[in-house]
Amino acid sequence: MNVDNISQERFEKAKKKINKKYPGAKTLMDPEGKYYVATADGRDICNIQVGQAINSYEFNDDSDLYGFNSTLDKITMIPHSDSVKAAWMTTEVAIKSYHVVDRNSNKFSDDKVMKKMAKDFE
Repeated sequence: MNVDNISQERFEKAKKKINKKYPGAKTLMDPEGKYYVATADGRDICNIQVGQAINSYEFNDDSDLYGFNSTLDKITMIPHSDSVKAAWMTTEVAIKSYHVVDRNSNKFSDDKVMKKMAKDFE
């Protein structure tokens, strides 16, 4: 994300919005020298769905890694940023995107799509 033309005021506004949703949010650096915004307990906000998937997955037995990997493959990973400002701006976009997807997911459920297709073929 190119943040060269982002003003300090716009950056502060994004940071304030993120801190309102995730109090104590902070910038961290990964082992590769890239920046990301994390919750107060250190979870990557842009990729928070990965952590949620890992925590909620129930292994059927010890050999259930295939199912676990296929679950993780369904989640889009957002890469970390080259600058602190880019990390905060990317996080703001990610939060908005997750909100839009969550809000509209039920409109595109498999059942609704199948019913619409069946109706079209009648």
